Amino acid sequence: VADWLSPEFVELARAVDAACPPQLRVEAFEVFSFPLLRDDACAALIEEVESFAASGLPARRPNSMNNYGLLLTEIRLRPALSALQAAVAPVARALFPFEGAALDRHHSFVVSYRPDEDKGLDMHTDDSDVTLNCCLGEAFEASGLTFCGDVGAADHRRRSHRYEHAVGRAVMHLGRRRHGADDIASGHRVNL
Repeated sequence: VADWLSPEFVELARAVDAACPPQLRVEAFEVFSFPLLRDDACAALIEEVESFAASGLPARRPNSMNNYGLLLTEIRLRPALSALQAAVAPVARALFPFEGAALDRHHSFVVSYRPDEDKGLDMHTDDSDVTLNCCLGEAFEASGLTFCGDVGAADHRRRSHRYEHAVGRAVMHLGRRRHGADDIASGHRVNL
């Protein structure tokens, strides 16, 4: 997994105690983005998912909201994704000292968006303390990620930010932050 990480992320992880390392972008209140995966790692993960899909083996979908996607723990990627979780843990702890203090498990999956399949995803919260969402690719137009407030807060339905995905760049936020995937206009977007 160390080979997957972008050099910018490695530098960020080393400098995470700084007030705001240059690799870290504050997207909105408690929503941050940073370079995470190298392009070749993104391509390899997509290739692995596509190879599994081509095998014809049965697969459970990652959640009740996405019809296209795959639980990565079911294709023997748990050790690699646990190592990735360990790599991002210092960043999660620095950004979210309470919620990110002890990342002890993960529910790792990919989702897929195309105009003729799942186009987007309604506003929702995640069943997580901290969510890490990394765009793996491919070529696409539109399909941003819109954020609102935290569930239960007075502004939970008020739009606060629209994030534009970039291959290899991750966005990290609390699971209780309402967010939704905007409809894709063209192409194919795969996210981890």
